[in-house]
Amino acid sequence: MRLGIKSARTRRASESFSRQQRFVNDVSHELRTPLTVIRGYADILERYGAADPELFREAVTSIKNSAQNMQNLVENLLFLARAQHGNQPLTKVPINLDELLKKFVEAYRSPRVHITKLAPCKISADAEFLKKMFAAFLDNALRYSPPDKPVTLELTTAADSATLKFIDCGVGIPKEDREKIFDPFYRADKARTKISVGENSVGLGLSVAKWIADRHAIKISVSSIAGAGSTFALTIPTI
Repeated sequence: MRLGIKSARTRRASESFSRQQRFVNDVSHELRTPLTVIRGYADILERYGAADPELFREAVTSIKNSAQNMQNLVENLLFLARAQHGNQPLTKVPINLDELLKKFVEAYRSPRVHITKLAPCKISADAEFLKKMFAAFLDNALRYSPPDKPVTLELTTAADSATLKFIDCGVGIPKEDREKIFDPFYRADKARTKISVGENSVGLGLSVAKWIADRHAIKISVSSIAGAGSTFALTIPTI
């Protein structure tokens, strides 16, 4: 009996160590790419940048994008670390969801994002956390959609809930990957590669979004058709 308990403890310890090792490897991988880009363009600027204005602009843009990518990664890592240790408190107050969503999209400033339905509704939520969740779903939708295709938002209501949909025209998500996409650093199969050039991917946005949704009793469902796009539907309790 004691041998069995010891064996179970050893197995759990081994699994925990393996998860931590994978996490560290994933973080290292995510940081390696932008650091390589920054180093490469810094070398180019040092050699040729001053004499070539077009190359200078390209290098500076790439360096800024890579630095932003690393900043997003660090911020999301800190967010999830605080959440895991219970240090990410929410302050829920009555909010007009339709007004919050409209203002958020205006501030997001992407010509590709369109609200086609906007039903008035009130919910109990932390507005700042909701905006962070909206950004994660929009970033994901834009990243995997062609740059000439829009992302559509629809907010509708029922008796005691609202449904917010993020609809894209992207590459789609294989059925076997739809539950795993909320895992930190999860990458779906090779068919689901990012399309939009310049969109940063840090592998944590949907994990953060899922944590926020869970704390607001928001249910997430995902539907997708290969090559035709995906829809993330959020069912949100109303008051």
